[in-house]
Amino acid sequence: MNKFPIVFITILLLSSLIVVAGVAINPTEDDVPDSNFYTFPLSVADNTYIVTVEANWTRDHPPAVFLVNSSIPDKPAIELYFWGTTEKNATWETVTYNITFPTDLLWGDISVIHKYYRVDPTKYSLSSNSTHTSLQMTFEYSPFFSGSGYFMIEGTEGATA
Repeated sequence: MNKFPIVFITILLLSSLIVVAGVAINPTEDDVPDSNFYTFPLSVADNTYIVTVEANWTRDHPPAVFLVNSSIPDKPAIELYFWGTTEKNATWETVTYNITFPTDLLWGDISVIHKYYRVDPTKYSLSSNSTHTSLQMTFEYSPFFSGSGYFMIEGTEGATA
């Protein structure tokens, strides 16, 4: 008995299944939200810390990240600022971001200030491991309202100059 037709049909069926599974697993471009990744080196004394921001931010300016009060030991903080006009020229847009920073840059009790007001901890997600802390939050942005893209992430302790 010739096994060639059986082997050929089996290979053809397996190849078809792999192609169909690959199409079903891979999302289309419409299913993936716009997300951009930004990296910011922040220096304190002789150390450089890498802070990253991933966000569905597609404006004419990237977000800005600064270290605040590195010379004042009792007020360590990271400033995150989204600014610029919107791509869609909409009045309000929903922005989701995830900022990740080293645990030896900012640690202790972490809190968030948005537009100069302390944010309820139920409004953001905070997670840490032995090397990094990540904070995820969604907010409404408008280029026409002062401070709508301004955040300060405070810790009770942080690296000092």
